Amino acid sequence: MKEPSNPARVKASIWYGVIFFVAAVVLVAIALVWNTRKVALNEGEDQATRFVAGAEAALNRALLSVDVLLASLDELLDLSSSMATWVDTKTASQRLRGSARQNLMVRDVAVLDSTGKTLASSDPGGGAHTVHLPAGFLDSVLAQPLSTLTVSAPVVSFASSERVLFFARHLRMVDGTRVVAVAELPVVALSAVLVQGVDISGLQVTLERADGQLLLSVPAREDLATPTLTPPLDEVTGTNEQWQAPARLTGEAALVVYRPILYQDLRISASIPRQATLAAWREQRDAIGLTALLFVAMLVAAGWLAQRYVDQLSQARLAIARSKATLDQALESMVSGFLLLDNQNRVVQWNSHFEEIFPWLKGLVRPQMSFRDVIERGATYQVPRMDEADIARWVQQRLDKQKKPQVEPQEQVFNNGHTIQITERATPDGGLVISYNDVTAWRQASAEIENLAFYDPLTNLPNRRLLMDRMQQAIAASVRSGQYGALLFLDLDHFKTLNDTRGHEVGDMLLRQVAQRLTTCVRREDTVARLGGDEFVVMLHELSTQREEAAAYTRRVGEKILRKLNVPYTLGEYVHHSTSSIGATLMGGTMQSSIELLKQADIAMYQVKSQGRNALCFFDPQMQIAISLRAQLEVDLQAALAARQFVLHYQPQFHLDGHIVGAEGLIRWQHPERGLVAPGEFIGVAEESGLIVPMGHWVLRTACAQLAAWQGDARYEHLQLSVNVSARQFRQRDFVARVIEVLRETGARPHLLKLELTESLVLDNVDDTIAKISLLKTKGVRFSVDDFGTGYSSLAYLTRLPLDQLKIDQSFVRNLGVRHTDDVIVQTILGMAKNLELDVIAEGVETQMQRDFLARHGCVLFQGYLLGRPTPVAQLETLIATIGQAA
Repeated sequence: MKEPSNPARVKASIWYGVIFFVAAVVLVAIALVWNTRKVALNEGEDQATRFVAGAEAALNRALLSVDVLLASLDELLDLSSSMATWVDTKTASQRLRGSARQNLMVRDVAVLDSTGKTLASSDPGGGAHTVHLPAGFLDSVLAQPLSTLTVSAPVVSFASSERVLFFARHLRMVDGTRVVAVAELPVVALSAVLVQGVDISGLQVTLERADGQLLLSVPAREDLATPTLTPPLDEVTGTNEQWQAPARLTGEAALVVYRPILYQDLRISASIPRQATLAAWREQRDAIGLTALLFVAMLVAAGWLAQRYVDQLSQARLAIARSKATLDQALESMVSGFLLLDNQNRVVQWNSHFEEIFPWLKGLVRPQMSFRDVIERGATYQVPRMDEADIARWVQQRLDKQKKPQVEPQEQVFNNGHTIQITERATPDGGLVISYNDVTAWRQASAEIENLAFYDPLTNLPNRRLLMDRMQQAIAASVRSGQYGALLFLDLDHFKTLNDTRGHEVGDMLLRQVAQRLTTCVRREDTVARLGGDEFVVMLHELSTQREEAAAYTRRVGEKILRKLNVPYTLGEYVHHSTSSIGATLMGGTMQSSIELLKQADIAMYQVKSQGRNALCFFDPQMQIAISLRAQLEVDLQAALAARQFVLHYQPQFHLDGHIVGAEGLIRWQHPERGLVAPGEFIGVAEESGLIVPMGHWVLRTACAQLAAWQGDARYEHLQLSVNVSARQFRQRDFVARVIEVLRETGARPHLLKLELTESLVLDNVDDTIAKISLLKTKGVRFSVDDFGTGYSSLAYLTRLPLDQLKIDQSFVRNLGVRHTDDVIVQTILGMAKNLELDVIAEGVETQMQRDFLARHGCVLFQGYLLGRPTPVAQLETLIATIGQAA
């Protein structure tokens, strides 16, 4: 059981936690204060930017209205058509008064000549009114090459004693002289336009020239008549960092934003002092600091209370620990693992031996833990090689068994190789006592005894006793299933000589390597055993239901073993060449004695010894003859391929009207001694040995070369050639590429080539079949299903395959008119093909009655002995010419 926590450690953990949370609160408060300060500065920056943009637009509108007013005086007073002496002062002054009233900001409008004399004025004094312009202002207006609006420095008005600005532009009279139109605007009115009622704490607004000359400001600066602010705005915003520039009026650290306006390099600036912007933030900062301090105080108080609680809890645990000390000592003294569950299947008690047996549960098991959780946590170790669903079922079965405690112990083998014996007993209160005993050592001892009894200690292969037992089981299974097996008795040649010359240690090394090589030559279900000395036995299971095929497979395995054992052995520093003699016998069909089978294989092996060693011999003489003939046929086929002994015969395919539409290419073997060999005698061996692949490729290339040879000859260029494709050839990964390569190299037209696939081939891996057919169809190659109707699911795949033709199997054609079911099948195939728009050709047509029946039900293509037998290409061409002349 897990020991109670150390009180000092718990109290230290509490204060570590308090310190952690206090630090977290402080950091959060600092981050919050910093963030609110940043937000305040960002808001101040946004306010300044928005204000300057609005002030610029408002001031531009105001100055534009003044500019329009002054420019319109030319038309109003008809100055461009008059001279200065012609101006009617009274009339002109009245017009000026009317025009000035339309602009509320303008206090007075006047027209002055080049000497400053008033020609007309909106003032009640009219022409007698004197306009007091700043010194040099009139000359600066007249010096403008073009008539543009010019703004004076601020001055104090003689009439109202307030600060005003003069706006002026020169106008040209009929005699070329210039007069100046002047408008007087109070600074207060322009200040109102600039501020626009905006209330920004600490805001300082200026209208100044590019060189820093101040025209007006909010709040007003009246301490100087025409103050010049330094440095100029361009230098302020170009060199100082944000919120570090000097405010334009007070010089304190501030954010300064400015914009130029439409007239005479004038600038509008807004300065917001940093202190004013952060005033509200300081209140937030104090509130955050106070709140953080309150949280810190609460955390410290909580830590103190938790410490008090831990002190009280440790005293209670100490009392409980003392009362259970005796019981714990008794549990720990148990040799077995111990687990006590209450009546709700929860963990109450366990001992250290339990955790030693289940080390993956160490530190995870706790009191009141559900026993289901205990099982689930260790399920992956207790139930090897099972997925989550299987583990969930195993857990439920384990709990179901627990509902009925077993007196007899149960055993489980874990992933770590340990075997645990489990005993369960109920307690009076409905709980359960489970004891666990590790019986691994006892089981290993038993396994070692069994291994010594049934396995060879040198090679770790089954020994004679285990082999005999497995042979009896294999013989019984063979009788039930009808599958033949085989027994190979193997003896190393001249092994005694190696032992005598090199010593038994080297001989043992050879035996171990032989055992390893033999194991790699057989399947997992087969058995390799050592009888003793240098004698080994290989038992092959369930090879085939055909005796000849089983014997052929046994021969191939035996030859593989001979080749494997002929490879030189490295025995320490010595390289040894060794051979072996193998005797073989088939088992199965009838109940046989394992002793008798071993004798047969042993006799066959000694027959090899007597004939020169390093060979394989069957016990059955007739079987040995058949195997030898089959092996010789395979060798002859390989030689025939190399010597080009194969030829291609063509069986013509006829249309209903009697003309030849194509032919099927059929392979023949022109044997130098046996003559012409039909394919039925060698195709099976070619399929089994894999020679069918190069043979099929040869047939394909030969047929395509013949198609290319017929091109350009009107008698044959329309003929199609059909070629049979074996399953092994079609399943080659490069089949499509090789067909395309042959078409390209021979120059044959793809649409005249038809590849015939058997129905069983098509049904095997339909998706791969469809993919390969579709690729070749894009090149123009046509496809036909040979022996159609013999498969077990023809209709299921027919609509999915991109076929061109169905070939009715000759087994159906042969029974037309004889067996009613075959008649119905043929009629069904013809009707189905018509609906699917597929061509149909009937093969094996040998009688006129069969041809007439097929024609009557819609078949128009025929192939069979009635019409023509397979012939060499020259005879086929002669037949075509004869039919053409008859036509």
